[in-house]
Amino acid sequence: MKRWIQAIGTSGQNSRDLSYDEAIEAAHEMARGDSTDAQCAAFLMALCMKGEANDELNAFLDVFRSYSLNYQPFADSLSCAGQAEGRRYFPVTLPVSLLLASVGFSQVLHGSDVTSPKQGVAMKEILESFGVVLELSVPAWEAILFRARIGFLRSDQFCPPIGKLKQVREQLGLRTVINAVEHVMNPVGSSNLITGVNGRKAMEALIPISIRSGFQNVYIIQGIEGSEDLPIYENSTIRIVTPWGDESRLVEPRKFGFNSDVLVPLNKDDQVSMLRRIMAGDDSQEVKRERDHVIFNTGLRLTWFDKVGSYEEGFQLAESLLQRKEAQKVMQRWVDQSHRWKSQAQQMSDDSSAQIG
Repeated sequence: MKRWIQAIGTSGQNSRDLSYDEAIEAAHEMARGDSTDAQCAAFLMALCMKGEANDELNAFLDVFRSYSLNYQPFADSLSCAGQAEGRRYFPVTLPVSLLLASVGFSQVLHGSDVTSPKQGVAMKEILESFGVVLELSVPAWEAILFRARIGFLRSDQFCPPIGKLKQVREQLGLRTVINAVEHVMNPVGSSNLITGVNGRKAMEALIPISIRSGFQNVYIIQGIEGSEDLPIYENSTIRIVTPWGDESRLVEPRKFGFNSDVLVPLNKDDQVSMLRRIMAGDDSQEVKRERDHVIFNTGLRLTWFDKVGSYEEGFQLAESLLQRKEAQKVMQRWVDQSHRWKSQAQQMSDDSSAQIG
């Protein structure tokens, strides 16, 4: 690893980009655990300071995907990649994903534990608060996605090398090439991706590697806290990427009749409480701000991924689904299915132990 650190980290004219083959070697050394934490940190820092070239991004994506678990392809699904910093505000994307799942559009949420000093709430923590079992075998996870139309994958589980780098990334406190790769791993071969970024640099980095991952329709969002959630209290810039090119678009909520005050920070318990109320059909003034965010984002995604014919139809359908408590129904199905598969796995384990005994 030292030679690659010297190549990209030397100051002045001697610093250079790595070729694809060189970056492949560096990524393999890191993924196999052949490099120390200090070396990994130095390399990631140097690469971040230099700026990742396309060959370097492509190499790291290809290598880390090669170390990932193999899942059955679910091409007609939406991969939704959450940010590594966790969420300090209402997690709009969860009820949105549940509503999309309720109309048969499979949703693959994925993310990791919080890796930032901000210490927001990770999606994993929220799902566990609802009772979703996340420690599942690949076949069990696939069965739940097929039946409930929704699932969550932890990056460190489906790609163990990412888990090995957790401590290094926490200590660095910077967004690195691993963050970019994590967004577009595409473990189940989804055709569709929606993901959030914090700025233009991160947005530009995802454009070439998102298509390389097999996505056909990619929406990169500069949303709330760098998430995939678009606010209704201000305009947002999004980038739409397909194999035929990309375009930048401004989303203006007021044009659709949406507006609200800025969302307020919520701790984990308050986030879960707000989620439960909205998913249960609460349409009171107390939850209107968050509920309107859910309706707006659901309507956008229904339209973007051709599940309805217009934005207005998408917003109307989203509101109707909330009134019918469809998000709550999908969540309960998800919880029930995950516990069923956990019980089956435990029974099989007990039977095996009894036979050995």
